Amino acid sequence: MHSNPDLERVQGLMVFLASAANGLEDILGRGAGSITYRAGRTAGLKQQVQRTETEDLLKALDLVWEEMCRIGMRWAFEPYKKLAEPGLVTHEEGKTKLKLVFRNCMVRSSLFRYGHPQKLSLCLMNHGLFCGLLEQIHGARANLDILHAGENACIKLLTIDK
Repeated sequence: MHSNPDLERVQGLMVFLASAANGLEDILGRGAGSITYRAGRTAGLKQQVQRTETEDLLKALDLVWEEMCRIGMRWAFEPYKKLAEPGLVTHEEGKTKLKLVFRNCMVRSSLFRYGHPQKLSLCLMNHGLFCGLLEQIHGARANLDILHAGENACIKLLTIDK
């Protein structure tokens, strides 16, 4: 079997980032997640996006995926709902909510390789980047909360404040 030097370099970098995130969490404690989320969100907000301002949340998510691919970030996601749930998108207390399932995540893979738990600063940096891109495209404040962090996929709750 042939090895892929580029993939090995990226995986090595991700393991380094997991180690650095662990150190940041040891030093800063609970504040590490806020710092990395904000850094990711700022990067997402500063990224030049090709299309903006769509009112349709599902179309906005398609555009976020296109932007993520354009910058080389293949963090695949799709809307998710259980069969018993009435619809993908819900509205409550002035907020729009949608569950997303994230599969093939390099951050999750790196955290497992390093032995570092999920739901902490490195995950939150990805969340911030995603939300920053979505905010530019959809025109409303976004937040991701982890409902389930697993070995094969994570389920997150996207909340939009309009």
